[in-house]
Amino acid sequence: MGRKALLIGSQVGLNGVGNDLRSMAAALARWDFTSTRCEGENASRAGILDEYERFIGKARDGDALVVYYSGHGGYAHDPGLGHGTPGPGTLQFIVPTDFEETTEDDFRGITALELSVLLARLTERTDNVTVVLDCCHSGHMSRAPGLVRSYPRPVPDHVIRSHVETLRREGLAADLRHPRGNPYAVRIVACAPEESACEGVNVDGVPMGFLTDALTRTLDELHDSGLTASWATLTDRLRHRVNQMWAGQRPEIEGPAHRILFGTREIDPLGALPITEVRGGVRIAGAALLGARPGDRFVIMPDDSPEPDETRKIGEVRADRVDAQAAYGVLGVPVPLGARAHLIHTALPPLLVHTDHPELTEAIDKAPVLCSATGNAAHVRLVADESGYTIHDAAGPLHEPRTSVSSVVADLTRFARARALRSLTEPVGLALGDPVEIRFCRVSDGTTTDLPLSGGTVHSGQSVSVEVRNRGESTVYVSLLNVGVSGQVASLYPSSPSGLRLDRGVSYVFGTDDHTKALPGMEVWWPESVPATRPRDEAIVVLVTSEPTDTRLLEQPGIPKNRERTVSRLERHLSMIGAKDGRETTPVRGKAVKFAVRTITFDLDPRPAPPGEHAVFEVDDRPPARPRAGREEVALQLSDLVVHHNRAARGSDIRLDALVLTEDAQGRPRYTAHTERFSDVSDGERLALNDSDLFRGDAHGHLDIAVWISRENGRHPDLFALLPKREEVSVDSVHRALDHALGGARAVYRNSLLTPARPRQRQSFDVRAEDFSFRCNVSGPSEVGWQTLSPTT
Repeated sequence: MGRKALLIGSQVGLNGVGNDLRSMAAALARWDFTSTRCEGENASRAGILDEYERFIGKARDGDALVVYYSGHGGYAHDPGLGHGTPGPGTLQFIVPTDFEETTEDDFRGITALELSVLLARLTERTDNVTVVLDCCHSGHMSRAPGLVRSYPRPVPDHVIRSHVETLRREGLAADLRHPRGNPYAVRIVACAPEESACEGVNVDGVPMGFLTDALTRTLDELHDSGLTASWATLTDRLRHRVNQMWAGQRPEIEGPAHRILFGTREIDPLGALPITEVRGGVRIAGAALLGARPGDRFVIMPDDSPEPDETRKIGEVRADRVDAQAAYGVLGVPVPLGARAHLIHTALPPLLVHTDHPELTEAIDKAPVLCSATGNAAHVRLVADESGYTIHDAAGPLHEPRTSVSSVVADLTRFARARALRSLTEPVGLALGDPVEIRFCRVSDGTTTDLPLSGGTVHSGQSVSVEVRNRGESTVYVSLLNVGVSGQVASLYPSSPSGLRLDRGVSYVFGTDDHTKALPGMEVWWPESVPATRPRDEAIVVLVTSEPTDTRLLEQPGIPKNRERTVSRLERHLSMIGAKDGRETTPVRGKAVKFAVRTITFDLDPRPAPPGEHAVFEVDDRPPARPRAGREEVALQLSDLVVHHNRAARGSDIRLDALVLTEDAQGRPRYTAHTERFSDVSDGERLALNDSDLFRGDAHGHLDIAVWISRENGRHPDLFALLPKREEVSVDSVHRALDHALGGARAVYRNSLLTPARPRQRQSFDVRAEDFSFRCNVSGPSEVGWQTLSPTT
């Protein structure tokens, strides 16, 4: 019986794939694995498939095998369903090094269907297989702080679907032995199908995938401990580590999770640890695997006690020190043979703070939930200057300068607690097995627009909804907690502080008016205390429990606008129960409450959406107050359209639609509509727009422009034919018409170009949206041959 691994790395637009493979090979070598690496030019579609075939051919009964992939992943949701909802139209694939060579007849990705079939053939050779996928959208394959491992330029979905249908016609689907999950393979995936995985610089200054960095460190840790643990235990530790780097990524485990590492024997998750006497106290082996930290407390039980029991306990140990192998403390009584330690009280994970000022470092290290750090290990920086003390994250300052060290330490404590909630994961042995399905939407006038569970954008003042459906067999209780950009933690459904009950098969939409059944949604606002300089990450934590659980003790205010110290509810609660060190206690007493945590993350944009408008434009350059101008003779053109990334259009053919609004001399609305189409578009391509004007003539009062870019399928008419005829034309009504007709229109640019002080000379300025850029040209009558257009309406 051998131990062999196939390590595949496709470094297309990423920085850490090579480091991932080297680290993985070294970690597996400690577990006696011999690795074969497939990378560079060999990691093409054909190269990966050939290497996988050779790996299958060499497999023997009883072998322990590992298949590992690092690189980009691709995902397209079922057109008839929401993001993340599984369905027959959902597509997932990995991105080989020759993916750019994909054509209509030759798809160069490798789909989840193909990976599943290869795995099914591999597990016919041996029933001891482990698969690790460090890429975006990796959940259910093979049954975005740094670079997001999601391929930025998807090919048209019809190309992928055609490829999949060809595979099915060739009988590949019939070769899929285990369509709902291979029972002979453990699968560690970086995230759920609709979510993003990231890479970044680790604490050693090396760019790596977050999952791979955490996995290799945990494998080394477990090897050194000498303990026998299950994959469920390892994955729990992975989540803790990954969430410390980025709370928006949640590794998942599929398949037989209770197997021991690289074996087929199943054991319960590691919930109790061996304890031995050492000089000066006791040693609890493997405590780090449970995420233990200094200050945590363990109860010591006889070897025949599966759970903590107050009547039979031998004593308790407070961890004075925790290293990679064990926790150390004092018991005070002899340790009986076979005694086990159960983690009963756990501390908040510390917020790592970097500062160059010794007096601030001393104050940080005295705070229970804070810890000084340097370089890439730090979560935030504390900056001191003549104005005071300010916390900075990757996006910049988080508040106005504070005048005292104590007030800024209080702010850091708030962020530590908020970060701890965002990184909350199910502890070993308490994971809720009953699945829930989550749908996250933007709400406008009772209408919902699906948003991804990770990486969407919400503007200040907009409303959102969260639908939770109980797909399990047991009743569960659901609580929603919002973790704001200011560190505020608040319940989004305070009328049920112990969780909303959901019976089997029942769903509930948070944001619904329980009396009228209307859907106003839950409004999201930018806090006044945080500088509105750029979008920041916000989160909604969905907590699903097996029993009613009061979450009110987790609530806390955010950074206050004034500079006075504000004591949070959580701090008052901790003071009352005697936890003077500020640690959150989680006692395990009586009936164990199982739970699951799902975290929705999105970018909160401080700019409010225009009042009453459904469309939110990526670039909105309208002035805050729009003074009305008099009559102007204007010619308006667009030019130099560049496609940087075509991921929004999800196709090689796109269309540009533009609407220009003004008034005539009598103050009646007047508009022009324009559509242009482009075929076979590639990233970085500069497209020639027609020389025809979007508008030419007299503009009265204002001149507004709106631009959309959408996928083109050749079946829909120009914008003018889509305009609503029974209502006054507005940007919002046009956006709804495009969205309905095209199945999704991307609102790119909005501006008011006419002001009383605008000079008559030619103006040209560039517009840079997320994936597209173009030039806007405004001319007066002295620069162009002048012919007044007749009004379109």
